[in-house]
Amino acid sequence: MKLYLVRHGQTEANVEGVFCGSSDVGLTALGISQAQHVARQLACVPLDVIIHTDLTRSLTTAQTIATGRNTALQVQPLLREMCFGEWELRHHDELQTSGAAGYDSWCKDWQAAQVPQGETFVAFTQRIRQAMRQLYLMPPESRLSIVAHQGSLSLMLAMMLKLAPADMWRFPFKQGCVSEIELTNGSCVIQRLNDSGIL
Repeated sequence: MKLYLVRHGQTEANVEGVFCGSSDVGLTALGISQAQHVARQLACVPLDVIIHTDLTRSLTTAQTIATGRNTALQVQPLLREMCFGEWELRHHDELQTSGAAGYDSWCKDWQAAQVPQGETFVAFTQRIRQAMRQLYLMPPESRLSIVAHQGSLSLMLAMMLKLAPADMWRFPFKQGCVSEIELTNGSCVIQRLNDSGIL
């Protein structure tokens, strides 16, 4: 199975550096350009399905990749970014200075702390693992593009490599790039990581 992992294009939330998980925000002009660049990178790659989340930033990026193709789009909400509840669209500096409930605890132990009205890391991990189980049910020769989010892609890759979920931070996914993963007989090989296609 070949996976072409793509992080959605830039959003205003990315520019502002705020927590953005479940918030539905669109792409900036640069984000649209990044999606178009990825579409050109994948233009010669035969894809069976383009999987995306139900959030606009992922859908728009996926639709851009699908332009001019006869490739099915498939929504997978389980691959959403982690939900940050009351912290959505707020900057960490503001949360720290305002003494936001639970923020200090989260900074000390983000794997165990509860985000107010949000998702625990354990719940996020379980959700991504469920999405992966569905992915593995697809035909083993499939060529799939998965358009998702920094957290969900990083966590998924860590799991594919049989690393601890906390090792997700080893894999920052850049916007406007393609990462190519090959799954064979239970093994995971990274063929490309954050390939911008620019020499």
